Amino acid sequence: MKKILFLIIMIFQCYCFGQITIGSADNSNKNIVKVIDGTKGVILPFANAYTAFPRYNASANDIFDDYPNLIGGLIYSKNDDQYYKYDGYAWNPARQIQGIFQTRTSRLGVSTGITIPCISFGIGFCFATNTPTYLAPDDRSQVLVDNLLIKNASSVTVKTAGLYDIGVALGFTGGTIGFQAGITEFKLTLQVKYTTASAWETVVSKTNYSIIFVIDTQGNKTSSFSQTISLPAGAEIRVVPGISSTAVSGGALAAYGTDTSTIYSYVAARLIKAY
Repeated sequence: MKKILFLIIMIFQCYCFGQITIGSADNSNKNIVKVIDGTKGVILPFANAYTAFPRYNASANDIFDDYPNLIGGLIYSKNDDQYYKYDGYAWNPARQIQGIFQTRTSRLGVSTGITIPCISFGIGFCFATNTPTYLAPDDRSQVLVDNLLIKNASSVTVKTAGLYDIGVALGFTGGTIGFQAGITEFKLTLQVKYTTASAWETVVSKTNYSIIFVIDTQGNKTSSFSQTISLPAGAEIRVVPGISSTAVSGGALAAYGTDTSTIYSYVAARLIKAY
């Protein structure tokens, strides 16, 4: 009887430490759990609100307690239709700084675009006399929210001092008409005014290029980047577009504009750590 019981325990141990395969008889030593089924899916844990996520703590800097044992955990948020991953410190949305219900994020769309006229005679000259305004109304269907309350009446102003991840994107429309061959530069610059009395300071610039031959009407050109930056309370941020061209031209005119579509143009901010 003891031998039989010992044999049963040994067999049970083998099953406990073996691979679990669902939907197929093919095993692999590369996985612990393997799911193979072309008609069914796997439902992971979900929550109706981020306040129900594990380790939620409203008083924590990032609203979640640190818990190394949960690193790599996934949970689905039904409110904003996306997965969140736990990194040992907080739950991060799959769309990163564009999460709708992540309380420490804002994603702002363009409410007022600008036109950038250009003229070319050997060298191109473009004149951006203004900056686009990122104060479009919140629209969750377009992932536009201002959870950080950084929109003022006419500016984007940081309310809480801290370390921020700032994402910037701007689409350019239009093109060149006339004989011209060369390269057009689409430049995007993030600027910060740290106090109301200080001047605008450039933080980072990003450039995309478009090749021109005779006519440049190749649809949207988009520049985008993200930057981690420390900002004091009251700091203002803005996005400055610029266009220039290096081309051989017998005379050409161009009219570029800034795209107001939220697919191509937005400013996104995530408060990583408050000071």
